[in-house]
Amino acid sequence: MFDSGIQKVPEERLGPPRGIVLDLALTSRCPLRCRYCSVDKTPYPELPAREWVGIVESFARLRRIELVSLEGGEPFLRPDLIEILEVCLACAGEVKIITSGAIPLESLPLNLLRHPRFFLELSMDGPREVHNFLRQGSWDQAWNFLRAALERHIPVRLRSVISRYNLPFMETWLTRLDSELAATQRRVAFSFDTILFPKAMAEAGGHLQRAGVNRYPAKGILPSPQEMWRLFRNLKNRTFDCIQIPQSEPLRGCGFAESSGISFDPAGFFSFCCEGSRGLGWIHQSPPEYCLSLLDAATRSRPCRGCFYFQENLCHGCWTGQKCGMVEYWDARDCQTLHKWMVQGRELPVLKSPYLNGSYTTP
Repeated sequence: MFDSGIQKVPEERLGPPRGIVLDLALTSRCPLRCRYCSVDKTPYPELPAREWVGIVESFARLRRIELVSLEGGEPFLRPDLIEILEVCLACAGEVKIITSGAIPLESLPLNLLRHPRFFLELSMDGPREVHNFLRQGSWDQAWNFLRAALERHIPVRLRSVISRYNLPFMETWLTRLDSELAATQRRVAFSFDTILFPKAMAEAGGHLQRAGVNRYPAKGILPSPQEMWRLFRNLKNRTFDCIQIPQSEPLRGCGFAESSGISFDPAGFFSFCCEGSRGLGWIHQSPPEYCLSLLDAATRSRPCRGCFYFQENLCHGCWTGQKCGMVEYWDARDCQTLHKWMVQGRELPVLKSPYLNGSYTTP
């Protein structure tokens, strides 16, 4: 039997989760135009803070909220972010803000940023040259944001989106970053996602149109499942002083399906996959009770609990079955086939990117 070397999911966790995760995309606006951001920057309606407050409170009365994720776009652009954050902290076990670091921390009061159940999740995609290429020259902003958070004792975690642009540099970058963080004597968790294949996600979800997925050119830049497996195993086996790698999902670290998450776009259309561009309902027409009934029914019908890779804790499940487009991109029959190729080391043809010219040199 295949031995992953990763701790198995305890039996008591194989049933429906007791709580939920709310993923609130507060805005599609952002000061950056990152090269492969999946968020369409077309102007899009946004619910006011009072409606987000009502949504969070309504769900909290019905079900325990394990985590609220506030994201965008760039959530720090919301002038009413404080009001939304306060109600989330009052109602949820944990709250995070996902940010590019493009807007200084001073826009939020320190007492909220230091709340014991709050943390920041900062997007950094590799060393300076690579990050600047992928994220519109924003390395200095992200680095200064990270330093400011650590100096103020604000919990912060890092997340990278892995493409063929930054894959070759991730291990050496994290090793160097680990030594640079040593002076802070602070531990920083790191997780990663495989880059999205927009074509496969364009119709994922229900019958309602949500905020669009940015259809960037993805041909040639998705790492193979074998490459993601090697990165995952190498990072898990490496000893860091400050950086922690809590992730157990090699292909995509969101854990959204495992946690029974509900994703809202800025206008209040919801789905169970944050990357799906099709909605199952609209909060103005579908009350939280109905939304939870859909979630419970979908959770019961998912085949993931009987899947070998779920039981081995190598996959947290997936609402679309696409692993953010990798199944279609690599022409796998299903997500189980994709994972089988991953752990058995089947070599897939690497599609050369016209942007990379087949080279791994730093952009």
